[in-house]
Amino acid sequence: MTTPTTDERIPVLVIGGFLGAGKTTLVNHLIRSLPHRLGIIVNEFGQTGVDGSLIERLTDSDGYGDVQELTAGCLCCSGRDDLVRALVGIALREQKPDAVIVELSGVADPTPVLTTLLDRSVRAAFKVTTLLAVVDARHVLQTLREHPEAARQLAYANVVVVNKTDLTDPARLDHAEDVLRGVNPLARIVRVEQGQVDAESLLYRDDFDPRSIENAGPVPHTPGLRTFTLHADRPLDPYLWQRFMTEYILARPGEVLRVKGFLDLHGYPQRVLFQAVRDLFTADAWDEGDGTSELVFIGKGLDRAEYDTAFQTCLIPDLDPADLIPD
Repeated sequence: MTTPTTDERIPVLVIGGFLGAGKTTLVNHLIRSLPHRLGIIVNEFGQTGVDGSLIERLTDSDGYGDVQELTAGCLCCSGRDDLVRALVGIALREQKPDAVIVELSGVADPTPVLTTLLDRSVRAAFKVTTLLAVVDARHVLQTLREHPEAARQLAYANVVVVNKTDLTDPARLDHAEDVLRGVNPLARIVRVEQGQVDAESLLYRDDFDPRSIENAGPVPHTPGLRTFTLHADRPLDPYLWQRFMTEYILARPGEVLRVKGFLDLHGYPQRVLFQAVRDLFTADAWDEGDGTSELVFIGKGLDRAEYDTAFQTCLIPDLDPADLIPD
């Protein structure tokens, strides 16, 4: 009689969810809640990464901290080699993590990513345990109707986290959950505020079935979806920035799906972390200002030149130091 061997592979929790659903908030909650050594892989849609800097630092008595941000391309398209390299780097560490969290970009089709994770060479060291999909409770129906990537994320998830329930009335929540059960009747659906899931129970789930993605064809990205980054090398005029925000972000919820980045506003000692999902936004003091701003846009049919021109008008004048000396 043989004794079953313990599976010593590193468990992998894959977290998906459409733009602005609250994936990074949930990842930070897991980091704060779990007394484990974790490896984090964050994928961005586009060349400029912001989410990696929003992930809380991973530190323990061994000085371990491993957050790897992949910005060379969406993992479901051109970034799969980067994913493998990141996993190899984690596997070769002297202090291996107890688990790895892979945060997908908001527009990733999870099936190519899962196929990569299930490759024989990867499965030798890693084991996918759960695919989780986060949804914004306010926009479930619109997101499913307009974005095929979101439907695929939900269809294959073991756990669906309905986030931001505090911003949605109960009747709308019930209807959204009914719709989600129609998309994926087998998933466990959890309602939360600010990504506050039961971290321990989530980490120790082991119910991902590799057969679920067999014969799954590719899903195209939302037509017309594009991303670009606006830069400023001088502080922004707060009044002009507010006008830009109102006209070019909040007034266009159907086109501007997600905005995130850091702003240096004239007269403020700290840079501001700005995030917007359609017509809702947050602005929080972040780090010491350095005079520069960087803002990532993701949307449909956006004119980069129009946005860049309008953003540049927000900069304060480039004053000569002599102009600041009183007569």
